[in-house]
Amino acid sequence: MQNTMAEQNVPAQAPTRTDEQIISVDILRNTNFFRAFSASASVPAIYIQQFWNSMKYDEKTGVYCCQVDEQWFNLSADLLRKALDITPVDPAHPFELPPTGDTVIDFVNQLGYPEPVEFVSNIRVNYVYQPWRAILTLINQCLTGKTSGGDKPRHPVLQMLWGIVTQTNVDHAELLWEEFTQGIQTFFSHKGNQKPVRRP
Repeated sequence: MQNTMAEQNVPAQAPTRTDEQIISVDILRNTNFFRAFSASASVPAIYIQQFWNSMKYDEKTGVYCCQVDEQWFNLSADLLRKALDITPVDPAHPFELPPTGDTVIDFVNQLGYPEPVEFVSNIRVNYVYQPWRAILTLINQCLTGKTSGGDKPRHPVLQMLWGIVTQTNVDHAELLWEEFTQGIQTFFSHKGNQKPVRRP
């Protein structure tokens, strides 16, 4: 019983990645969207609370603004593009519009979705074949923090996948911004529907 803690501990094996994960990360690495996955920051919780509690939308300019510490910031897709250092605007290589509506549904069907898709809302990440499932899971996890395979990818997420798979110069920052503003609108909607707490 004279063993030390170091002698008792067995070194853990290094984590291994499946072929699907390796392929997915390698595919993403070759897109201008990959930097968004590697960008990170450590933001104190108090700033996150202040961000959400001070968030405002200016209908005249269409810009969101928030206060962090003593400073006000205007939020836009351009700010997101610069912060994440992705999809730089290059007049020699203009962005192509991602597909909408039925074209996105046709794209998902061409990826081998196991049953015909009629509505984007019917698509489940877990039903998409590999490596596309792994890519969708990575995107969903980065945007929402969700890891469940039952997640429904939203329209901009499927447009991002289309840009990655087809290697099309898509403005990923604009699609990320669309997802971000949807999250803000959901926050405003929930905040507006909350009933005041009555104190006894």
